[in-house]
Amino acid sequence: MIGRFASQVDSSRVTVVQLLVAGALSFAAMPLAGEAIPPFSWIWLTAAISLGVASALIQLTMNWAQKSVSPARATIIYAGEPVWAGLIGRVAGDRLPALAVLGAAFIVAGVVTSELKPRRRHADRLESE
Repeated sequence: MIGRFASQVDSSRVTVVQLLVAGALSFAAMPLAGEAIPPFSWIWLTAAISLGVASALIQLTMNWAQKSVSPARATIIYAGEPVWAGLIGRVAGDRLPALAVLGAAFIVAGVVTSELKPRRRHADRLESE
């Protein structure tokens, strides 16, 4: 949907709507996941504000960039996000089991494969005959 309407709408408005909807749905799902609002802490407040600002900047950048990048190419670019997250996590000390790495590789490969356009070999052969 972003790829279809990105050039026709204001990126900042779309970003606000995306973040508000995602936040509201996440907040509504908290009881279903057995989560509760943590007690007030300046650390939590600082983290929440920092992550909120970072999310807004990232989403705004993605929406703005999608005005000049095709949805297929954007999907390929977004497929790199978990790869970078895994690499940075590894540097930070996270250790994923081999099965998790294999699953992640299959997911990224599936996303990339779904965006590849198959060649028309059969049609090319018919034209050359």
